[in-house]
Amino acid sequence: MDQQQTSQQMASRDEWLRLDLDEVRAALKGDVLVDEPLSKHTSFGIGGPADFFFRPKTEEDIRWIVTWARTSKVPVKALGNGTNLLVSDKGVRGGVIRLTPAFGDVSVKGDILIAGAGAKLARVIEKAADAGLSGLEATVGVPGTIGGAIVTNAGTDVGSVGDLVQEISVMDDRGHVFTLHHDDLQYAYRYSNLMGSGLIVLTVRLALTPAHPVDIRAKMERLRVKRATRQPLRARSAGSVFKNPPTIAAGKLLDRAGAKGMRCGDAQVSYKHANFIINKGKATASDLRALVERLQELCLRVHGIWLEPEIEFVGDW
Repeated sequence: MDQQQTSQQMASRDEWLRLDLDEVRAALKGDVLVDEPLSKHTSFGIGGPADFFFRPKTEEDIRWIVTWARTSKVPVKALGNGTNLLVSDKGVRGGVIRLTPAFGDVSVKGDILIAGAGAKLARVIEKAADAGLSGLEATVGVPGTIGGAIVTNAGTDVGSVGDLVQEISVMDDRGHVFTLHHDDLQYAYRYSNLMGSGLIVLTVRLALTPAHPVDIRAKMERLRVKRATRQPLRARSAGSVFKNPPTIAAGKLLDRAGAKGMRCGDAQVSYKHANFIINKGKATASDLRALVERLQELCLRVHGIWLEPEIEFVGDW
């Protein structure tokens, strides 16, 4: 970025920060923080400040924020539980909308589970199991919220969330709320057409299958044990770093290339699973991104395969 572009960007930020925050706060039932460190809100424990950090409490709050942001020319991004992403050390210019925990209601109607986008995926899975509804067991141990899972088509080698979607409610940048049905959505491996759309997911309806709660929980426990033995679930990470190539898991490629234990600063490839990078304590986003790039170069050199990141790089790089 040249000096003129940098000056223009900083001028925009200065202009944003001169906005009347008293007016913003008066309009919201939730609240807004200025220069809030995103390291407090990500599973890596990494990330610089967001110019504005919104914590809406109602759908009307979100509508006010997105329309205000559009007319004020302030970019905004929805954030769930802060997983599956790496926030730049410089932070995020514009606003971040934190959907959890306020939008975390979960209910069941017959074979349909209805959840707010901010509901943690673990809680959604538990609610389904209590109701004797099967289908979500494959996502046991996957971090994040159901909204984030829907956007990224989160899952494991035995199933993905996108397979279960009946319909979702979304809001656009003008505050209009509408429904997208299953046929309106395009899902593929760790992909949906919601990615990059600018739409904010509000609620989700999943079509599940009745089953005995004992059988559901037995399957959940098997998958939980499997993940715990293979992945560093207690470490500060964002889940799998890279998408799997078509014919072999990224973790296997990296393991065979000798990636386990590689580190940049306090960012280290897990000894337990080579497709996980963990924050050993004081890792920066720059450390972690440098390690990601080293792993890509290693895999290309050893296997002739370029790995595509699964984690999202967010903010001002």
